[in-house]
Amino acid sequence: MQEQVKDQKKSFEEIYSLESKTRFAFHTTDDPLIRFLRDRRLNKGLDILKKHNSAFLAWSVLIVCGGVGGEGIFFLRKGFKDITVSDISENSLKICNLFEPSINTVMLNGESLDIADNSYDLVIVQDGLHHLPKPVSGFTEMLRVARKGVVVIEPYNGLVGKLIGTEWEKHGDAVNYVFRWDKNMINQVVKSQLLTNYKLIKVLRLWDHNSIILKMVSKLFPKSLQLAGSKAIYKVLSLFDFLGNNMVAVILK
Repeated sequence: MQEQVKDQKKSFEEIYSLESKTRFAFHTTDDPLIRFLRDRRLNKGLDILKKHNSAFLAWSVLIVCGGVGGEGIFFLRKGFKDITVSDISENSLKICNLFEPSINTVMLNGESLDIADNSYDLVIVQDGLHHLPKPVSGFTEMLRVARKGVVVIEPYNGLVGKLIGTEWEKHGDAVNYVFRWDKNMINQVVKSQLLTNYKLIKVLRLWDHNSIILKMVSKLFPKSLQLAGSKAIYKVLSLFDFLGNNMVAVILK
């Protein structure tokens, strides 16, 4: 394991200490506003999958860089049965097991998955690849391990991201560059890895500012109108998705 990965593992074990589990309770909440903000991009990915395979709820799912299991809980609530959350942090997976014991967990390095080709029907990552020292390796590993499809939700490499986005992230002693993707990069990596063995490459560019939106609606609207206000703000932002700071990429093999 390279030194940078070791530093990240050490830092994430501290961040995800069992004593800190209450900090991540928003992953399990039933609050409609928090669920809308947290799950919005995931739902867009599932909408694309549904258009191409109505039986996708029967698929096995591997979540890469899954942390304390927020995405796993999302898929469970959507009706998926075979869900595995992976992460490099043992503590994060312990918290995941506390939150939802029915979800499988496995400790894996996201950029070098120690599992066989085509092990899971669907492999997904949300805001995880940009933490890796080798994000492209993480993506190609997802393509290798997926039997049917891959969903990647990550920052998009656009003008706004370059101007106001974070370039470097620091977690304890671990520092990583915030890697941003674009449609052309996704296409090239997929085709170089899968050659012609793909059915779909869909890259949806969009805006995502959940923490800012939450602060705005909390100040501007009473509690009963905050969900409607959030949806309205994102509706307006959708007119400018061609400049968006985020992406939902769906690949079908």
